[in-house]
Amino acid sequence: MIRRLVTGWLLLIAVASSLAAAVFWWSWTRPASRNDLDAPVLIQVPPGMTLAAAADTLVSRGLLADRRVLLLGARLSGQARSLKAGLYALPPAQSPRDLLDALVSGSGVQHRVTIPEGLDALEVTDLVSRELAVDPARFLAVADSLVGVALAGGRVVGGRADGAHLDSLLAAETVARFGRLHRCEGYLAPDTYLFAAGTLASAVAAHLVETQLTRLAAASEAGRPGLPKGHRLLVLASIVEAEARRDDEHGRIAAVYTNRLARGMRLEADPTVAHLLGKKGERLFYRDLAVRSAWNTYRVGGLPPGPIGSPGRAALMAASHPDSTCAALFFVADGENGHVFSRTIQEHEAAVQRFRRLKAAERRRHSD
Repeated sequence: MIRRLVTGWLLLIAVASSLAAAVFWWSWTRPASRNDLDAPVLIQVPPGMTLAAAADTLVSRGLLADRRVLLLGARLSGQARSLKAGLYALPPAQSPRDLLDALVSGSGVQHRVTIPEGLDALEVTDLVSRELAVDPARFLAVADSLVGVALAGGRVVGGRADGAHLDSLLAAETVARFGRLHRCEGYLAPDTYLFAAGTLASAVAAHLVETQLTRLAAASEAGRPGLPKGHRLLVLASIVEAEARRDDEHGRIAAVYTNRLARGMRLEADPTVAHLLGKKGERLFYRDLAVRSAWNTYRVGGLPPGPIGSPGRAALMAASHPDSTCAALFFVADGENGHVFSRTIQEHEAAVQRFRRLKAAERRRHSD
């Protein structure tokens, strides 16, 4: 009698367990939403949000009928602590299982951000903060710190020496006088990126810096012997990027500067002074070229201590592989979105005079 009773109870428990499992599976895999929802619903999951709070949000937005189903399913599947921050566009007719999969995937709404070649660190920071709504001060601070670690840790050829020299100048002179230069200058890779909404400033900065470090390492390794490597290659590439107006000129502009370096000539690159003084794209005067700074390539020989903007792939390639057929030592704008390259100072001065006549004629046409 007792054996039959126990067997009956066990059978009843088994049936009840099977029924409960079936009910849970039905609830777990069945879409639950209001009938009036026909478009994806945007759900913001901020960093640190608990799954319970996310479940409450899903219920309030009509995407989930019973929060307990989602929470139980998450515990059973081991995903209770796998929630990823971001902005999610969730279709209305999804099961709790599908909703959980979406929230732990990290595949939220993504923002496309294009960072053009040649922007300086402050311009990149402004663009990123506007497009992704990240804290600009945090972004810049993290980027500076990451580059400092890379330089000090030997990830960049010549990094320790170049980084120490750069830091001493930033601290002692440039920032105090002009307040513009940053350690991460040049190390924020230009490109088109997709970032999930809600991505932290630190993560954005890390991705841009890591991308540029990877490109720089590849360009340094593939570069011709005797040419700048690592940090110094990035400096040269940033100047080439600032000077080039057409894609087909990168190699020749890089050749002019490497030719001058090989002969011990000063670079005399206007963009280095313009960057230093915050006059990018503006006319420079003789008094500007007299400013005392390690970034003034009219007064100081060799490359400046740091980059003046973020060079793209083409500029990095040109700096590591200058046009070997170009023996020019000078170049000046030709008035038609290009440059005239010259081997002698006499040729260069003649090209400068032609350019000035073109500009004068252009001003007269505009004044008539």
